[in-house]
Amino acid sequence: MLQKSDLDSRLAWAEQLAREAGKMMLEFAHSGTMGVRLKLDKTQVTDADEAINAMVITKVGEQFPEDGVLGEETSAHADRERLWVCDPIDGTDLYILGLTGAMFSLALVEDGQPVVAVMYEPLLDKLFTAVKGGGAFENGRSIRVSGQASLDGARVAFSPTYKRILPNQPLYDPLVEAGVKLVPINGEAYRGSLTASSVVDAHAFPGRSTHDVAAVKLIVEEAGGRVTDLNGQDQRYDRKIYGAIVSNGHIHDQLLERIAKFGPENYTGY
Repeated sequence: MLQKSDLDSRLAWAEQLAREAGKMMLEFAHSGTMGVRLKLDKTQVTDADEAINAMVITKVGEQFPEDGVLGEETSAHADRERLWVCDPIDGTDLYILGLTGAMFSLALVEDGQPVVAVMYEPLLDKLFTAVKGGGAFENGRSIRVSGQASLDGARVAFSPTYKRILPNQPLYDPLVEAGVKLVPINGEAYRGSLTASSVVDAHAFPGRSTHDVAAVKLIVEEAGGRVTDLNGQDQRYDRKIYGAIVSNGHIHDQLLERIAKFGPENYTGY
């Protein structure tokens, strides 16, 4: 296992990489040639997604040849014990439209658990960072989750895409009746950054892609929050996941109860 000094040096390296990725995002956006197309799963991808993913693989191979990369677009040596789990642009739809919320996300996962994490939003110039056991930071400033202890009055973020709202309405309606303020926010990394910095109190992610959650997991927990799968269990982040409940910790079990009643297998849309 890596020592604290090793983790700190890897974080410094990852911060530089995140800013380089952010610069690439802006350059592609300003060039007017994003190269937008659909993947097999009907989600959008751009030349920037693929270029940043490739850059991460190259940089990891040069700096840490013993590590692997598990990327959204492309992976390299993804069977290794230490993996850099990368989402080159989380919130590609936002990025294509030139809206805030699209973020570069990267986590170093050792034996299935994130130990270093960075998430960078270049339009807002917000860099979120964490090392296992070292706290969470936004542009170098320590951040903490909220102290909201009840669903009544809690701010819970959710994806506002129409096809994601309709199937989950039997989950959302009782939450609203319980006093939850549902906040429409796109982008899993962006929702994670807002949870870690107490802008919102929680959110839930029904997807199976670990690259969406690995960095969020560490940053939110180092900010004092809690992240589990949809059943409230711990899980590994070097393979497919079973969704995620991301919260300030205080309302975590209350959200789990609501999702259990709705049925985690029914929670859909990603």
